[in-house]
Amino acid sequence: MRFLRRLFLSDNLLTEIGRGTFGSVARIGTIDLARNLLTKVEYQMFTQMNYVELLDLAENNITKIEKNSFKDIYQAVINISHNSLELIETAAFENCINITTLDLSHNRLTNFSRRSFDENTFATTFQLSFNGLTSLAHIPIQNMTGLKVLNASHNNISDIPKNTFPKLYELHTIDVSHNNISIIFNGVFQSLFSLRTVDLSYNSMREIKSSTFGTMPTLLLLDLSHNKLVSVVRGSMAKMTSMRQLYLNNNKLEKLFELPISLNELYLSHNNISSIPANTWPVMNSLIYLDLSHNQLGDSLDSQSFTSLLVVQRLKLQSNGISKPPLEAVAGMSTLQYLYLENNNISALERSAFGKLPVLFELNLHGNQVTDISKRAFEGLLQLLNLNLSSNGIKHLQNDIFFGLPSLRTLDLSHNSLAKLDNKTNGVLDDLLSLETLDLSHNRISFVTKKTFPSHQYIPYNLQYLDLSYNQMPVLTYDITFGTKKLLHLNLSHNQINDLRRGVLSNFTSLNRLDLSHNELANLQSEEHIFDLPKNLSHLDLSHNQIYHMPFANLVKVLSLVYADLSNNSLEDVPSSLVASMRNGSQILVAGNPLHCGCNARPLKHFMLQQTTPSEDLRGILCSTPSLAKDKYLLELDDEFLQCANDERDMYTGSDYEQLTDVRFREVQTSKAGNLTLSWYVSATADVSDFNVYIRTGGNEVLFQSDYAYNQRTAQIRISDLQSHGEDKLLAAEICIVSRDSDGNTRKWFAGQCQPLPSLKLRKTFFFGNFQVRGGAAAAAIHHTGECHLVFIVIMLFVAKLWYSWY
Repeated sequence: MRFLRRLFLSDNLLTEIGRGTFGSVARIGTIDLARNLLTKVEYQMFTQMNYVELLDLAENNITKIEKNSFKDIYQAVINISHNSLELIETAAFENCINITTLDLSHNRLTNFSRRSFDENTFATTFQLSFNGLTSLAHIPIQNMTGLKVLNASHNNISDIPKNTFPKLYELHTIDVSHNNISIIFNGVFQSLFSLRTVDLSYNSMREIKSSTFGTMPTLLLLDLSHNKLVSVVRGSMAKMTSMRQLYLNNNKLEKLFELPISLNELYLSHNNISSIPANTWPVMNSLIYLDLSHNQLGDSLDSQSFTSLLVVQRLKLQSNGISKPPLEAVAGMSTLQYLYLENNNISALERSAFGKLPVLFELNLHGNQVTDISKRAFEGLLQLLNLNLSSNGIKHLQNDIFFGLPSLRTLDLSHNSLAKLDNKTNGVLDDLLSLETLDLSHNRISFVTKKTFPSHQYIPYNLQYLDLSYNQMPVLTYDITFGTKKLLHLNLSHNQINDLRRGVLSNFTSLNRLDLSHNELANLQSEEHIFDLPKNLSHLDLSHNQIYHMPFANLVKVLSLVYADLSNNSLEDVPSSLVASMRNGSQILVAGNPLHCGCNARPLKHFMLQQTTPSEDLRGILCSTPSLAKDKYLLELDDEFLQCANDERDMYTGSDYEQLTDVRFREVQTSKAGNLTLSWYVSATADVSDFNVYIRTGGNEVLFQSDYAYNQRTAQIRISDLQSHGEDKLLAAEICIVSRDSDGNTRKWFAGQCQPLPSLKLRKTFFFGNFQVRGGAAAAAIHHTGECHLVFIVIMLFVAKLWYSWY
């Protein structure tokens, strides 16, 4: 075993591993001892393993690492996480150079011996999260010159004292989040010349002094979020000349401070900032993201609030108590692309309410109190793509409100009190030449007119997604087809629709998805063409209506349909044509209907039985009639229980409505070799192991019987053997196949597993020269051949006569 490279002993009950156990496998690369019952790492357990790459001791009960447990290990991953480790003895790690990752997380460490790691031992990544450490100074990193990542999060650290960090030239990430740090000694990070990221979030810091961080020219990200900061001294971060991201959200700051001019992203949400005075910001040509949401700014923003911010692209001002658009504050922000003003108190939008913002792409006014919108309120926003006016108090929209928005693609007007979008002459949306998505859900719209949606013979409007759910529409009239010819998705759910007018649905020629669920539809066959569906439809939802009549043929002929929800209606029958669509891969849901479980339900029942795991919808189908089957699951009813009444038998004929047999004939015929050839296939998912084939007379006399294995699906029976019983016995004979289960027991016999014995007359073969003709075509072949011979004789006589006359 000296060349063994991988040893996996995880998930066992090992309680102890002796000293030198792995000494004979010096070239071992992986030792996995995770999830055992080890209680300690003993003296010289892992020593002189020069080729080891992974030592996994995670999820044991280790409480102690003894002296010299790890010795002469290079560039390995050592995982001792998720144990009960409390003590690491002096010199436990000796000459372990460049441990790739040392993971001691999820233990009970509260302190270290300062000599637990000798002067040559260091780790590239040192993971100490989820322990009980109380001070960062307790971590012995004095000799870890190659340390790059230190994670001491989720401990009980309360301070970062002086000289915590020696000169560690490669340390770039420190994570001490989720502790209780309230004190940081002045300039403690200044000896870390490669530091890029410091995470101090979720601590108890109240103040950042001018010398807390000092000069940190390499720092890129500082996270001070979720602390208790009340004050940040004005110049405390000015010397962080490379800072890109600063997180100060979820604190108690009341005013801003001097920021590093290199900052790209500033997060100040969930504070107590009430104003932004002039000259707050230095001239900044790098800040592109500014989050001031959930503060107390109110209407304090003025023309000087953001003057020096030259390239801001995203400005978040949600939940600030703003009662009017901050026109003066944003007027000079020519680079602004996204403006978020949700959940404020804005009640009115005057003309050009936001001034000229030439590259603004998104404006979000969700959750305000907007009731009055003036004409041309959004003029000056030529590049606006998304406008959200949802959850306001809008009752009426006058024409020209959206004038000046030629690029708008998405408009959200949901959760308002709108009743109409036109004045019978012009539509409110006519100015939106690029509109693709329109959300009008949760309003009070009862009727749609020809002018509701923009349409013009010379203007290529392109409305593709329309949501009219949760309104008050009682009928779907032909007027809804104006301006909606290019719709891909249409949601009309949760209305009061009880009538569809002729030709409405079929005129949505591009429609892919249609949702008419939660309405009051009942009879979809009341007149012709009211349920003609678009040929491109792929998803249809008609659930939670009152449908009792439905032209299933219209549904089945839509070849692109992959999903149809007909659940929770009043349908009594699921026709075989619909079941055929299910077999072809369409997902059709029918649970929640009062199904009549007669022989009409057999196609659906058979489809269920042929599924390896029936879907939740199929399992939930309940019977309503007849009374004996009421409230019983169709899947649990036996096939023979599904019988037809006398007046139903003529309606449900064909193989689909017969009882489901285990085996069905594929072909029965005679062959030229004098055999009766038959083939079959298994039609059920039941326990079928092998087959018994027999031929019997009308008086149940068995003329032939033989067994066939499961993988045999054909049989050859000598016709001469059958004819030896006499022609009179073969006249009323039938051929049957019966299956057996894996225990050898004969399964139930069904009438469909027998069929009359075909004629056993062999097809005759006639030979004419190089031609042969079989069966019933023999006479015709003889006649044709005789004609050919006659023509040949006439030609030969004519040639002979010519030859004779020549000579």
